[in-house]
Amino acid sequence: MRIKNPFAGSLRYFGAINVFCFLKFLSNKHFMKKIVRLFLLLVFAQVSMTSMAQNERPVFTLKLRNGDVITGVVDLSSIPFKTSYGDLAFPIKEVANITLGVNTFGVDKSLVMEHLNAIQNSELNDASVAFDKLIKMEIGAIPYVKEYMESSAYKKKEGSDISVELAYDVMLSRHNLTKAFRTKDVLQTNGATSIEGSYEFESLALETDYGRISVNRSKIASISVIFKEVNNANTGNFKLNANQHIAGNTNGGWANTGILVRKDQSIKIIAAGQVNIASLSNNTYTPDGGVNGTPGPKSAEPSYGCLVYKIGENGPMMKAGDNFAGKANGTGIIYVSIFESVYNAANTGSYTVKVAVN
Repeated sequence: MRIKNPFAGSLRYFGAINVFCFLKFLSNKHFMKKIVRLFLLLVFAQVSMTSMAQNERPVFTLKLRNGDVITGVVDLSSIPFKTSYGDLAFPIKEVANITLGVNTFGVDKSLVMEHLNAIQNSELNDASVAFDKLIKMEIGAIPYVKEYMESSAYKKKEGSDISVELAYDVMLSRHNLTKAFRTKDVLQTNGATSIEGSYEFESLALETDYGRISVNRSKIASISVIFKEVNNANTGNFKLNANQHIAGNTNGGWANTGILVRKDQSIKIIAAGQVNIASLSNNTYTPDGGVNGTPGPKSAEPSYGCLVYKIGENGPMMKAGDNFAGKANGTGIIYVSIFESVYNAANTGSYTVKVAVN
């Protein structure tokens, strides 16, 4: 029996508006902290009523700051997340994506300031030594450099090639950041709610096809979450969330199934569910591309809202629909997504997808 979430209407109403930002306008902050925590606990309590299938495990796809992607199974049941309204624990099945900000965890602020002061005030040789040491520091030093440059005590150094501004630019480039980088993490739930806070960890351990890999937090830009059967490397069940897994979303829009297919092997993909796509007048779609109750087109070309797949990260996009059987046109990992060229975080709903290779 499916348990209806009594708060689903409220979440849809807020849409892309951050619930916490709205609550900040209310007067009694101490009281509201308690209300917010109770609200979220009730929203996610229904998850505990539906036990995770024994053969399903959470799979993290890590997008690294250098552009690499690592996918593996993790041994987690919840995500601890610190917010201005208290410490929360989100059930893993309710988490769609986490975008990591630049965290200063483990960085010696006094050492950063020592280097900055030397660059700013010392003679050329000492300034150059401090410059070289600063630009080699971890990504977590960057917020301290920005803080220093924005302080009232800072003045731009004239007449020198060695400067704090240059060090800042070098560090941003080295870690693939722009000047608009965030310091807060953003957790996105399957209900399209985005929450700012902090997911604190030193590293993540993933079980991959190449063994157990530990990835330091400072290397990770974002984390996408899906679920997969782990007792059969050729079969997997996945949930595609419309507020995340859209083909036009360049940040985790394609779900990495982790299933390897070789050319001419048989692929079977079955999907069910419905999604509402905000960028398409909030119409309701089904995996076959059907819209508002009308069956999808029989064409082999992808249509809006239909389930699509590709073989390899750079493979051509192909229509899967709600019931696909065919031969692989290449060798690689199978990726699945919902077809729409425009991504809107206000999308709701999901598809359940089973992928099998034999």
